[in-house]
Amino acid sequence: MTIHARRDVPALPDLVFNAAADPSRLASWLPEPYQVVGRNGDVLILREEDDPRQLNLAADYDRLLLTWEPLSGHGCRGELRVSLSGVAASVVELSVDDCADEQFPARMLEALAGEVEQNLTAG
Repeated sequence: MTIHARRDVPALPDLVFNAAADPSRLASWLPEPYQVVGRNGDVLILREEDDPRQLNLAADYDRLLLTWEPLSGHGCRGELRVSLSGVAASVVELSVDDCADEQFPARMLEALAGEVEQNLTAG
């Protein structure tokens, strides 16, 4: 089953995409139960509670498209796309497949928006 979520973010698309695609920034906002453990090239290593997961992560900075696919065959596959939505605003669209938690995509976009907004107001 594919789950879709969408969220407006009051920031330029490049800023939003960089927060989503940079593994070091991803670690600061990725919602529970996921934690970033590490990275090896294009492979992102996450922990879901006590279960490690490896995801093949691909970031297309020209198209502002982030995709991931689990290497083990179990876990969420996803696609996150950022686009311009008015003056200095973005819309983030997220589609995930094989995700047991139907609320996870909305929680993920909420956490990403919070990270972007916090970094914009902190500077």
